[in-house]
Amino acid sequence: MHHGSSLLLDLDGVIVESVQRTVEGSRIVQIATAPEWVGMCPQCGQKSTRSKGWVTTRPRDVQVGPDRPLLVWRKRKWLCTNTSCDRKVFTESTPGVPSRARVTPRAKALLVEAVLDGDRSVSAVAGDYGCAWHTVHGHLVVVADAALGDEPEPVVVLGIDETRRGKAKWETCPETGERRWVDRWDTGLVDLTGDQGLLAQVNGRTSAVVIDWFDARDETWKAQITHVAIDMSTVYAKAVREALPHAQLVVDRFHLVKKANEMVDTVRRRVTQAERGRRGRKSDVEWINRRRLLRAAERLTDEQRSTLFEKLTSADPHGDIAAAWIAKELLRDVLRCTDRGGLRHEIRDRLYRFYTFCAACRVPEIGKLATTVSAWQEPMILAITTGLSNARSEGYNRIVKHVGRIAFGFRTPENQRRRVRWACTRRSRRVASSRRQCHC
Repeated sequence: MHHGSSLLLDLDGVIVESVQRTVEGSRIVQIATAPEWVGMCPQCGQKSTRSKGWVTTRPRDVQVGPDRPLLVWRKRKWLCTNTSCDRKVFTESTPGVPSRARVTPRAKALLVEAVLDGDRSVSAVAGDYGCAWHTVHGHLVVVADAALGDEPEPVVVLGIDETRRGKAKWETCPETGERRWVDRWDTGLVDLTGDQGLLAQVNGRTSAVVIDWFDARDETWKAQITHVAIDMSTVYAKAVREALPHAQLVVDRFHLVKKANEMVDTVRRRVTQAERGRRGRKSDVEWINRRRLLRAAERLTDEQRSTLFEKLTSADPHGDIAAAWIAKELLRDVLRCTDRGGLRHEIRDRLYRFYTFCAACRVPEIGKLATTVSAWQEPMILAITTGLSNARSEGYNRIVKHVGRIAFGFRTPENQRRRVRWACTRRSRRVASSRRQCHC
């Protein structure tokens, strides 16, 4: 009977005595200590025969059946008869419900899983289980910190990118009372080719904060980094050159195309203002074709391409918009060398055509684009020949914002960084999966 009653809840060390249903429809389960655990001291393991009375606890457990029953555990307090034991007085405890546990271990595991892997806020999960916020958060910290670890393992290709987690504002330090300006930009450092995911997030997007993070790492760890992928940020480029002088800098190809598209938009707006004396409207030819101007040339049919140039010629007699579109496509031709293995002679020929066309144009925006490409030419060529990009860092930025929305914002940056690292680290997923396979 005791064995079957224990399996009913599947809590090691307790048995079910009775079950009652309240007027509201919930169930109250009266449980008791299993005979083999009665009077067992949790410290020395010796059974006691000296009782000090009875206590009643109500530990929270997982859902059993249609709802989560209320457990009522009436157990004894004992005096430990072992004179060498430091525990003089104790209350009965079992592996399923440890000493002073208000929530069972398996319920804590489900709480943390609901937050970390179920993409829910801590307060929402705590409300479902009828416990306090700090109960869920405390166990979450233990699980997450154990899985994530402290120091990153060796990295070969590192990605650096920034993400915004709110507006910058003045905050008062609770310890010193001083007001300080808090930067709401965080810099993320990502293992691009390994399985560590997001290594860390540091507050700010200056070269100093990145250099400080590198200085805290071991010299052997830094020496193994061969490439660092960034966007077109001079701040991060400076940090890499100072902290990792041996590493090669790679600029993300997506940001080069983005810079070219921004140049086309700038030229289009300037031409509209110069020719029409106002901003663009829905009836303007260049405004109607604004999306087509940003579309890749290979995605346009011959008819669409000829129609586009005919309309642009009528709207822009000087041909600035058409020249900007051609310059953008010539730059994309350079970047497309990645698909064919990044041959050096092909990159050189296409770069020559791009620079020659930009030099022949009198459009200032095109000249500015050529200057920017020239400044980032070596990191761009390295990105083409190696095929490396910062795409994984950009993807993690989306997850960072998603985690912030789930929690409706974070007051403590450390809590946010912990949740973000869990969501962006593949190893935490493997730990969670193995834990779910274990029998609680």
